[in-house]
Amino acid sequence: MSYISQMSFQNPWWVDKNRILEDEHVKRAKVIVPPIDESALILGPRQVGKTTFLKTTIKTLLEREDPRSILFFSCDAFSKKEELISLVNEYRTLVNREKSAYIFLDEITSVRDWNTALLHLFNAGYFNDSLIYVTGSSSINLRKEMLPGRPIKKYVFYPLNFRVYFNTFYKKLIQDHVKVDEKDELYENALKLLPYISELNKALLEYIRRGGFFATSFSENPLSLYEAYKDAILSEFLKTERKESMFKVIIRKIIEGYGSRISENTIAKDVNVSHTTIGDYLDVLEKLFIIRTFRKIEGGGKTNYRSLKKVYFIDPFFFRVMKIYSVGKDIDDIEIPLIVEGIVGEHLAREYKEVGYLHFKSGKEVDFSVGNVKVEVKWRREKEKKRYNNVDYVLTIDEFKKSDEQLTLPVSIFLYLVSSDKFFYELTSISYIGFNSSGEYYSISPGLGKHGRK
Repeated sequence: MSYISQMSFQNPWWVDKNRILEDEHVKRAKVIVPPIDESALILGPRQVGKTTFLKTTIKTLLEREDPRSILFFSCDAFSKKEELISLVNEYRTLVNREKSAYIFLDEITSVRDWNTALLHLFNAGYFNDSLIYVTGSSSINLRKEMLPGRPIKKYVFYPLNFRVYFNTFYKKLIQDHVKVDEKDELYENALKLLPYISELNKALLEYIRRGGFFATSFSENPLSLYEAYKDAILSEFLKTERKESMFKVIIRKIIEGYGSRISENTIAKDVNVSHTTIGDYLDVLEKLFIIRTFRKIEGGGKTNYRSLKKVYFIDPFFFRVMKIYSVGKDIDDIEIPLIVEGIVGEHLAREYKEVGYLHFKSGKEVDFSVGNVKVEVKWRREKEKKRYNNVDYVLTIDEFKKSDEQLTLPVSIFLYLVSSDKFFYELTSISYIGFNSSGEYYSISPGLGKHGRK
């Protein structure tokens, strides 16, 4: 089968480079994400803006490059690696025989054995002196798809963090990103942001409602996009050949226990399946960039992979979409403190490795632990002031005070300061957790092999 007609249709700039201006993604793009100046695998949830990023990058390239040196192709309709190889072969033999090229393969992870196809194309010289962008919506089986030795960086394109959201849709503040363990510096920078607290809090409330997606941020009514986001999540999930009915039950259980530790065994008993099935579904949801899970941090900073999980959606708009889908109604005001807690956890997890929670025999708990830094989120206004011992940060709506060991800060200021200006987060340390026949867990990290612990 020849793909030349499909290529011609998807690359109208081969005939007239100004045709890129007619592309729907380019016309809708109100924010231009800066290009990446190296070959890249870009993963992230559906509807986050990966295709728009590719198209606006192509628009920039067309200002200086030969239009036929640029190939874009949506791989959604492909199912086999042979189709992918044939496509690039036809492009290189019929359209662009020159050495250099810019090749954009969108949603490549929908193609079975896509990694093998890319490896073949690299080895055969099709990508020599070329820039390659490939995107996908799943990190399932990513460990064996890392293309060792190939010049391609791996990134995750998440919904905007609060700092980038505020800089994009409100105003850019001249305040540097601060590491969470630099409390004195964070305090000094927080003082400088106090005049903006009203604007920051207003923006945070909108962020809770809209999330960090471009489309929802520009929409007058973000819930008008409910069907698009729900269908995008479901379509990607159903590609994993798992049951939607079980997916819906687990989503509902996550929402019912939001902010609390959840037990895979308890959910399993409620729905009459094994706890390993529940664990498998949660793992898939995380690798589809729908949820983020946190584990208990033990003494010495070790993560307890047998502990109960705390599970949050990676973006607050996903919470809204999934609650309507599974429960039939939108968020309640009483859920906002829990959503804010999830936002804090997600922001910390993007910036730092080994973020978890603390839980003590006394029943006391600390929301998040990052190394030696402990973070407690208290969005509700409390009638009686409580003292939170051995906690570095207490995050509130608008309280601000400093003691010898603790900072009490507005959540919005904390999020703005600890978040980076990144659109893309480098993917360097995804681990895959499992248990062997002896009941020991093991983690596999790219390039590190297998590590077992009791």
